[in-house]
Amino acid sequence: MEFSKGATFAGESFKGQKWTILGEPYLPLHVSETSMLMHAEFGPESFVPTHVHDLQDEILYLLEGRLEFETEGKVITASTGDTVTLPRGIPHAIFNRSGALARALVVVSPTATMYDYMVAIDGLVDPAEVMRLGAEHEVRFI
Repeated sequence: MEFSKGATFAGESFKGQKWTILGEPYLPLHVSETSMLMHAEFGPESFVPTHVHDLQDEILYLLEGRLEFETEGKVITASTGDTVTLPRGIPHAIFNRSGALARALVVVSPTATMYDYMVAIDGLVDPAEVMRLGAEHEVRFI
C-alpha cells in the first residue's frame, strides 16, 4: 500500500478517496503503517453500534457538535474541542443524539487492517454486511 507524505490540503483527501459508510461520509487524510487519520461526519441520530478494535486504539477529536460514547458501563458526552480515547480491546459505541451534525477527526493507531476495512465497507448501507466484514478485519461488533 502507498502511504501518505507531504500535505493534504483543505477539501482534499488521501488518494482522492471519500468513503460513505451507512450513509455517513469519511475522508481519509493520512495513512501510514502506524496511524490513520480521518475526517468523519455523524448525522443527527446516527450511531456506530458497540464494537471492539482488536488491533487499534481509536481517538476522536470533536471539531463540531456533540457525541455520546458508551464504554465500560459509562456514557461520555463530548463536545466541540473535546478528545475521547478508546483503547484497543475495549467495547464502545458512538451516538449522535444531539439533533445536529457532529464532525470529528478520528485517529486509529496502528492502522493494521482498518484502511482495508474502510475500503471494503465504502458504499454499504446494510449494517449486517458492515458487521460481517468487520469480523474479517479485526473489528468485532457485539
